[in-house]
Amino acid sequence: MASLAALLAALALVPSAPAAAPARARARATRPTPPPLGQVLARTFRAYGGVDAILGVGAVRSVGTVAQGEAHGWRVERTVRPPDRYRSAFSLGGVEHETVILAGLRAFRNGAEVTGLVRADQIRLEALRAFVPAALAKNRAALQDRGELGEGADRVRRVDLPLREDAVLTADIDARTGRVVRTVVSVAGKDTLVSYRRFRMVSGVLFPFAEDVEGADGKRTLTLEHIELLPAGSVRIDAP
Repeated sequence: MASLAALLAALALVPSAPAAAPARARARATRPTPPPLGQVLARTFRAYGGVDAILGVGAVRSVGTVAQGEAHGWRVERTVRPPDRYRSAFSLGGVEHETVILAGLRAFRNGAEVTGLVRADQIRLEALRAFVPAALAKNRAALQDRGELGEGADRVRRVDLPLREDAVLTADIDARTGRVVRTVVSVAGKDTLVSYRRFRMVSGVLFPFAEDVEGADGKRTLTLEHIELLPAGSVRIDAP
């Protein structure tokens, strides 16, 4: 009996085996290595119609409606001619209330030239965001890989395109489809986040027809009714 008691006491001192790791931790441990950024971008360009189709777009014009809270009746018209010509106008009842223009190195808001670096960078990044696939294709050497984020259906590859250290366009690329599902324009610590949905092909190039925007001035949704591709020579965007 004494020996049995001693044996049981000794067993009681043996530490128990550690509990099994949580399922999420096991999943992270076995998660495959993300593909190289070049492979991710190749999938993205294919999803949008191919590099040649993207770079072959001279200009893009889009028109639609804007919903923000209880406000209704607002319309938006945007024209972008990569890489440095852009015009965006918000109107109500046929009267333009906010107009933004990028004409080469010069930026304008409501007819007045924007001289502050922060506000000018905001407009330059908005021009890049207006046609994200082209921005990624034309500036591949400047892209910064931020790796994969999220799990499962929410998994994205994050890529930064900086103008300078405190002025960056960030694109989140869906790991499954290659589509850009979200962008963030960050200037001097202020962010404007845009989520994209309702993708459709237009003349062989993929575009989102709905944009959910969240920034310092609140939330709004742009629903685009019409997008057309135009020859670069047919679009003139000059300083007002």
